[in-house]
Amino acid sequence: MKDWAKFGFTRVRALFPNIKLGKPKANAQELIQNFRDAASAGASFVVTPELALTGYTCEDLFHSEGLIQETEEALFQILTATVNHQTIFVVGAPFRLVDGRYLNCAWVMQNGKVIGVIPKCSLPNMGEFYERRWFVSGRKVNETVNHPRLGTFLVSPFQIFAAGPARLGIEICQDLWTPNEPSSYLALKGANLILNLSASNETLGKAEFRRKLVTVQSSKQQCAYLYVSSGTYESSKDTVFGGHALACELGTILDERKPFHTDTDLTIDFDLESVLNSRTKDICFLETVEDVGAFKGVIHSLASPVTRLEKLERAVEPYPFLAEVSDCNEVIQIQVQGLLRRAQSSGAKSLVIGISGGLDSTHALAVALKTRALSNGTLQVIGVTLPGPGTSDQTLALARTLLIETQVDRILEISITDSVNLHLKELGKSNSDRGVVYENAQARERTQVLFDLANEHQGLVVGTGDLSELALGWCTFNADQMAHYAVNSGIPKTVIKALVAYWAQHAETPTLGAALEKVIELPISPELLPPSETGAIVQDTEALIGSYDLHDFFLYQFLYHGFSREKISALAEVAFANQPLLLAKMPETLERFYSRFFSQQFKRTTLPPGPKIHRVSLSPRSDFRLPDEISR
Repeated sequence: MKDWAKFGFTRVRALFPNIKLGKPKANAQELIQNFRDAASAGASFVVTPELALTGYTCEDLFHSEGLIQETEEALFQILTATVNHQTIFVVGAPFRLVDGRYLNCAWVMQNGKVIGVIPKCSLPNMGEFYERRWFVSGRKVNETVNHPRLGTFLVSPFQIFAAGPARLGIEICQDLWTPNEPSSYLALKGANLILNLSASNETLGKAEFRRKLVTVQSSKQQCAYLYVSSGTYESSKDTVFGGHALACELGTILDERKPFHTDTDLTIDFDLESVLNSRTKDICFLETVEDVGAFKGVIHSLASPVTRLEKLERAVEPYPFLAEVSDCNEVIQIQVQGLLRRAQSSGAKSLVIGISGGLDSTHALAVALKTRALSNGTLQVIGVTLPGPGTSDQTLALARTLLIETQVDRILEISITDSVNLHLKELGKSNSDRGVVYENAQARERTQVLFDLANEHQGLVVGTGDLSELALGWCTFNADQMAHYAVNSGIPKTVIKALVAYWAQHAETPTLGAALEKVIELPISPELLPPSETGAIVQDTEALIGSYDLHDFFLYQFLYHGFSREKISALAEVAFANQPLLLAKMPETLERFYSRFFSQQFKRTTLPPGPKIHRVSLSPRSDFRLPDEISR
């Protein structure tokens, strides 16, 4: 049984209790039961919405002495009930200081003690909100309270609670919506998990605005962020509350309780190892940390709440590169602009591209054609088929169809069979030798012909190899590894397939659409070994090295997050749980990924230029530098 906690995951649960307005003691009993359930489910942190103990919409009842006293009694009940619980409970409730200042607060409790109280800093007093009628801002509050029943605790907005891998910071509702939000300061001083106890009503478009706000904040502050808002139990006299909740991590929404849903909780496992890794790589974030100076608050060191997490409470995206693609045209536009700029700067008059009938060259052809369309007539597309000893009739037919149907400016078909056979004969190779020289000779001959044609036609050789092949070194050095401009070098195989499928759906002719569908259906192959007697492709790349679905998953987790091999393996088991055939081959595919990734760096060191598309790339000039002699 895996322990997800050792991989840096921390479980947080948001509660949406069915509270009774103005009845803190009754509400405390429900919160206590919910808290115990969350603790038994492995939550390290449990959080309620803003003023959940009383209700946010109590209005002038907040000034009632009865409510003030009952709130303190309810807090004491919670403390008593949570003795011997290491789970940290964050409860929204008001508090009155001895000088009369009344504060809207988040109470942080562990093991029957109040660890700290966070007052709300920004009190909205416009439109439907008028919090300053009852509360004062806590921005300048820094009071140590000795309470006869609740104990001794600090009341201040600048507190961080350290427990296990988590460094918890808290802000309340409007605090996030202001230009000087507390979470920014807390994050720069080490808080990697921010909780927001909120009471945000529903109006048209507001839920989407919250999504944007929380997403950007979690990205900008490089943190995990849980936003928890009051539900439909609040008064609907002038406003309606929907219980919206958002769990974001580094700019990605991991889970959401949409407004008016009836779920009683939202449970999420935040990956705080990923947060730390992201901060470590972001020099701008780190320099800002240095500029802020010493922390003007208090860091509480708490007991680690949880020792094991045996089930991961979050989805793991099996196709993370594809998840980044919201619009196929956006990908293509980046590629086109990169190729167009390179062609213009070099004074090229043509784009020379080898078409094999496979996925990569097919998509590169689409990019070349769109680049031609933007060139104001200065560029031609020269499509070249280069059949050789390993070429099958079906892929050659597909290549011909693609070039005819897309109306490239010039179609050339140049057989490399004779030149390859002569070259092998000169090397003393027998006709039956099917070793690596036999395969690579074909790849290099094709590349030589393409570069020679580019010289003849004042052109650029458009590279077709993709990011997945570069990661695995599944290309021939100084052959398909080389080009004048590698338009696909920033895109993995899973995305290439999706882009070709997109083209097929929008094909200009039915014949082209059918050909593109066939390209997708064929096995991925370098076609460097002769077809079978029946003409079938005998080299199936994924049968040899493993599924690109898995390889692309491994690559993303390694490059973007820097995860360990053990963690990547564990995440893959979750991501591909519903694909048992893939999962069965996962261990051997992961072994092959690591073996090839580190041994093939020398091919990436001499990678030609090409556009970055995703969050990560393998360019040796920008994103990824690694010694060629790196030990695995």
